Amino acid sequence: MDCLRIVKNYLDKNGFDGLMNGAECGCDIPDLVPCGSDFSRCIPGYKLIPPQGTDCDFDFYICQSKEDRPWETE
Repeated sequence: MDCLRIVKNYLDKNGFDGLMNGAECGCDIPDLVPCGSDFSRCIPGYKLIPPQGTDCDFDFYICQSKEDRPWETE
């Protein structure tokens, strides 16, 4: 079993939706670490989808808290 599979299992088992690295990037479990970068500094997070009609740059965000609203600060 490789490290990425271990991380995916941990995220799934503990109710997380993906990984985030500060405000730089985030990825969800189905497409974990698509950039192929070093993910050792990433932390678990929750997938948040901006409300319909919100003018933002991303289809979803991975955040530390389910209460975060990053699209409001863009």
